[in-house]
Amino acid sequence: MTVSKKSTFSWVVLTSLALLVAPVLGSGLHGKSSSNINSNADDKLIAATSSVPANSSGFAMKLFTQVTNDSIKTDSKTNVVVSPFSAFAALSMTLNGAAGSTREQMAKVLGTTPDGVDALNRKNQATFASLAKNDDKIKLEIANAVYADSATPFHHQFMDLCRKVYGAEIQNLDFDKPSTLTAINSWCNDKTHGKIPKILESLKPREKMVLLNAVYFKGKWETPFKDQSTLDDQFTLTAGDKVPIKMMHQNGSFSYLKASDFQALSIPYAGKRQSMYLFLPDKNVDLPTFCAEFTNDNWKQWIPSFHNAKVILSLPRFTVRFSTDLSSALEQMGMAVAFAPGGANFSKMISQAAWIGRVLQKTYMDVNEEGTEAAAVTAVVMETARAVAHPPPIQFRVDHPFVLALVDNDTGEILFIGLIQDPTKS
Repeated sequence: MTVSKKSTFSWVVLTSLALLVAPVLGSGLHGKSSSNINSNADDKLIAATSSVPANSSGFAMKLFTQVTNDSIKTDSKTNVVVSPFSAFAALSMTLNGAAGSTREQMAKVLGTTPDGVDALNRKNQATFASLAKNDDKIKLEIANAVYADSATPFHHQFMDLCRKVYGAEIQNLDFDKPSTLTAINSWCNDKTHGKIPKILESLKPREKMVLLNAVYFKGKWETPFKDQSTLDDQFTLTAGDKVPIKMMHQNGSFSYLKASDFQALSIPYAGKRQSMYLFLPDKNVDLPTFCAEFTNDNWKQWIPSFHNAKVILSLPRFTVRFSTDLSSALEQMGMAVAFAPGGANFSKMISQAAWIGRVLQKTYMDVNEEGTEAAAVTAVVMETARAVAHPPPIQFRVDHPFVLALVDNDTGEILFIGLIQDPTKS
């Protein structure tokens, strides 16, 4: 992928959208601290080692390409927004209960090794502490929970680790009672401020544990869009059809990147800790091919290549709700044995046979003149056997399908990443 750098003060006209949000872990992270997170956790992130990555961007890119590839095949109008960070958090907790080849496969998918799980836990804990510090105009809350069937003998050591390291709320309930499903969904509703009212429609007889992560983000732009600058416009779908949209407009200095087949823009939130990255493919670029370019190697090349530019930005106002079962994507990413009733090994979680029945995720995102509100819930459900001359403005018009990512700039964590094919479809 070739990246072209233009003059630092080039004048850019942008009308496009793509959002990337950094991942965050912990229980009830908000503002400066969280009462459920170990206060002794190191504020500084553990550096990348041979067994632990600096952040979960590698996992994020693989998950995004896998999910978008599956979605585009079935519906060319589907908007895809996933939270790789939320999935990474829930699976990291689950990894601590795995052993043997199950632990090996899950660890590899999460970017570590079986011997590196303790280091991954410490890195996650440090990430939680770092992500808890935000501008007053930014609300970033992370919560973890483990709901376990009170009649099923899960190991206390595993539950204690989830509580101490991941700040997880531990609930031992009767999974045969309807009130347990209500309690799980109420937790999701509460932690996402009502944006995701439920994650589960039902619990199957063999499902005896649900490991949960929730992420809630609400942030104002560093420079909000003016309401009076929002105008009626059109967005061109993949098939060429046009749909009416409300297009927001803003002129200013932004971080910008021009590559061989796309242009990209970064919009900072208040305090500049988080940004929304917009990746707008050229109009003749095949969308599945473009999404496949989102690899960890390319990501590491793109982000440092952004440079300051004066931009005329046009961005659609939109709301997206997305729900998916990540099980197939995770199996294809390399952890198939964790889902195998006859092959999974979760002996560090429970003595009897157990496996992952399903990994569900729901997301919500609203992008408007003031800023962004986004939420995600991931549920891992366990089953048991039981000053120079300005060049011409660059056009960055987000009027056709695009990729978005919400990123935490300090840690490099990708909180949300998505594909918007039709901003009128929520």
